[in-house]
Amino acid sequence: MFRLFSLLALILLSACATDRPLAFTGCTVLDKFRVHVGATPGSRDGPTAAGIPSGETLDSIFARATPRSRDMLAAPGVNYLVLSGGGQWGAFGAGFLKGWSDRGPGAEARPARFDIVTGISTGALQSTFAFLGKPEDASLIDAYSITDERQLLKRHGATFFINHASMADTGPAGDYVRARVRPLIDKVAAPENADRTLLVGAVDALDGELYAIDLTRIARELTGMEREDCYVGALMASSAVPIVFRQVTVGGKPYFDGGVRKSVFLSEISNAAERALTAQARTGTIYILINGDPVAAKVATLPAKLLPSLNRLRSIVFNQVELSSIFETSRVYPNMTTKIATAAGNPCNAAADEDGEIFSPKVMTCLRSDGYARWRSGNPWKDYPTR
Repeated sequence: MFRLFSLLALILLSACATDRPLAFTGCTVLDKFRVHVGATPGSRDGPTAAGIPSGETLDSIFARATPRSRDMLAAPGVNYLVLSGGGQWGAFGAGFLKGWSDRGPGAEARPARFDIVTGISTGALQSTFAFLGKPEDASLIDAYSITDERQLLKRHGATFFINHASMADTGPAGDYVRARVRPLIDKVAAPENADRTLLVGAVDALDGELYAIDLTRIARELTGMEREDCYVGALMASSAVPIVFRQVTVGGKPYFDGGVRKSVFLSEISNAAERALTAQARTGTIYILINGDPVAAKVATLPAKLLPSLNRLRSIVFNQVELSSIFETSRVYPNMTTKIATAAGNPCNAAADEDGEIFSPKVMTCLRSDGYARWRSGNPWKDYPTR
């Protein structure tokens, strides 16, 4: 009977478990910079463009970033970069982008600039560095070169559910990201980037919809701590995996990791880009960098314990979201070439990491090296869909 009462008490305590959100209170205007990405197939209709405080749509953003051909007769095609979610697998993307820059000139050269960069989750955290290009490659590598997981989060332990609503506190990650992004915000707002756009995806936890948050407008139109809190808050909102990480609020509104809806908002981006290219008589290329292996890693065993089961469930569910996000776009666009690169076949044994870390320094070192090494054996970008 005592054990029964103990179990009942444990259940009641876990139901009351709560965390204080990682709150970005200095930003109360984030809605002004949000663009609705579109309803997920099968879901209820999302908000209409007229109901969006920013008045923006993906079509208007892509049209603005796609000048008419007569204005850029000597310029190459328009280039877009799409960065996926993937947690610690972002280290692969960091190494991959550095390897691409170091490839040098030629047909496989990294574009001098991307007209539009988008990112979700770890892709959002990469996006500012990628937007600014080769000069920030070393900073991106450094950002994914942790020596201890505690630089990014504080674990609550196997019985986290008794006192907490998440497995880990990402307060340290908020400070980590802020310190690295703060000196870059002015660069994003620089005049030479006036016709370019940087977007990150996050889910509004109240209406359940996915939004693209325009970081370039935040950088240009806001100042001081409001600008910093909106910018960093958007990045952390895009990376706020529910239950796994502490809840993130921006201006009092809770957000979920954009990967809850999509790993990349590819179909919406592809459609908007194609319409803009057609209207402006241009051609373009979308580069899709998947920070992960499209095939869910197999495990030899799965202990009947809460944390291993939650981690395994998380990897399977997010893998399915990733596959659905990529392969919902299967058409060939006449004015646009689509390239994709993934971490498939990587030698890094993330699933078997002996400490079961969410961010393993050992695994991330391996992933960085593997991403960089992809450029040693030719061009890792593949046409998508396969022609």
